[in-house]
Amino acid sequence: MVDPIVVAIVVIYLLATVLIGYYSRVRLKSAMDYYVAGRRIGSVVNGLALESTYLSPASMLGLPAFIFLLGYPFWWAMVAIICGMPLATLLTAVALRKYAPVSYADYYADRYGDERLRWWIGIVLILGTILYITISLVGMALFMVAILKIPYLLALTIGTVITMFYVVYGGMIATSWNAAMQALVMSFSAMIAAAAIVWQLGGLEGVYYAAHASYPRIWNTPADFPEIPHVFTGAWIAIICWYFVWHLGFATMPYTVVRFFTVMDLKSARRSIFWCALIAGAFYVSLQIIGITAKYMIEKHHPIAVAAGGNMTAMAVLTQIQKTYGIGTIVDYSMIAAVEALGNPVILGILCAGGLAIAMSTAAGWAVVINTVIARDWMVKLLKWKKAEERPIFYGRLIAFIFLFVSFLVSIAPPALVLDLSGWAFIVIICSIGPGLILGLWWKRATRTAMWFTAIFMFILSMIAWMRAYFILGHHARFFLNDILFANPNALITPHQVWVIPVGFIVFVIVSLLTKPVEEERVQKYCVELTKEV
Repeated sequence: MVDPIVVAIVVIYLLATVLIGYYSRVRLKSAMDYYVAGRRIGSVVNGLALESTYLSPASMLGLPAFIFLLGYPFWWAMVAIICGMPLATLLTAVALRKYAPVSYADYYADRYGDERLRWWIGIVLILGTILYITISLVGMALFMVAILKIPYLLALTIGTVITMFYVVYGGMIATSWNAAMQALVMSFSAMIAAAAIVWQLGGLEGVYYAAHASYPRIWNTPADFPEIPHVFTGAWIAIICWYFVWHLGFATMPYTVVRFFTVMDLKSARRSIFWCALIAGAFYVSLQIIGITAKYMIEKHHPIAVAAGGNMTAMAVLTQIQKTYGIGTIVDYSMIAAVEALGNPVILGILCAGGLAIAMSTAAGWAVVINTVIARDWMVKLLKWKKAEERPIFYGRLIAFIFLFVSFLVSIAPPALVLDLSGWAFIVIICSIGPGLILGLWWKRATRTAMWFTAIFMFILSMIAWMRAYFILGHHARFFLNDILFANPNALITPHQVWVIPVGFIVFVIVSLLTKPVEEERVQKYCVELTKEV
């Protein structure tokens, strides 16, 4: 049944979101306001916006879901992401704020002296945008199901309409202020839910025994899980790989990079990371607690399990929820089900508000990134389209609407868990255009040819690797040449195809050493000067 307390809490949150969107529309005076919030965002607001944009539903739903599915706590994920944030400041944040671009593609065009790069950067970002908005809309729909007890498709439609309203009308001003508010809501909701679970289980000792009861080997080393292929993600070599994935992701992914375009000055850019890491750290600790206790909470306390006399497995409970509401990604609902098991509508309402917050923030961040690249870079700078130049905000909104609608269609039957979709976007973007950004800033020898070759070659290679692993080898984590190089087609597990990231950087370096450097004045302006005193 629909609980009026849950609905009331969520309605209050949504009204706050709509009011911020409306207020932002009033303040929206120019294209610069729409694209980069007029560069008026302070460090605290920007730090919170960074957190809520970067830590998508892949974190809030995906991380607990993978813990639930595999029985492994994935502490490395939390450490990698939080520790990567301050280092990202050194790699890109301060340098790019000093450069002060409008679009994510600006640096590539200026550093390598080729406006045509905007075309390919946009093509790469289209994939990332669709995947990330998709996981955001899926996340919103799952929380809407928990709130209103309505079919998944109807919940997805409501969530998409709400997101369209404040993204399309408010631009980056609405996105920034809403994202800051959403960071507080989502972090507070996870902490409250985790604290309630700890309380119900009788403290941290109860948490330990609940996790152990569900997964007897949960505290063991990865070597004790030979039957689970994914356990490679717990080996030291994988921990190192994943650390650099999340680290380089924070430094290169467009939805975080553009946040530094909006801050007032360099000092604000640096301080943003402090606030982001502080709140995100508490958020991740809370998600770990929920994840390791989810199976126990669902089987012992969820209303469906209780009604069945306590004889249902957690997966059986989730399967019944899936059949009732038409949910496509069943395991992604496990975190919500664990909190439903508390039987406390106030905590569930707060959690759902937080879930909507993180989903809306991520979708909004990507929508603003892609409409800037297409409406400004493609239409105005490359195609010289007068109408787009005269009405930049209108065309920006139109692009945002189109991508939200396309992602809505994909979200109806999502092809994978939200964490898998997030990993796909992450890897493809980092390996193809990440080297050109980081090495372009820090290495004088980075060349135009290397930028083009790496961006195209690695994009195609990573796409082939994902598709071949998924459709031919049966799982996206298989090394894509397993069946060709090894007798056992399951011989090598590469979580989210992380191997393509070092390959991308190696390819970029080799091609740069073999090709002609760009003009010295560009190197001085977009490499030496930008990284001086960082």
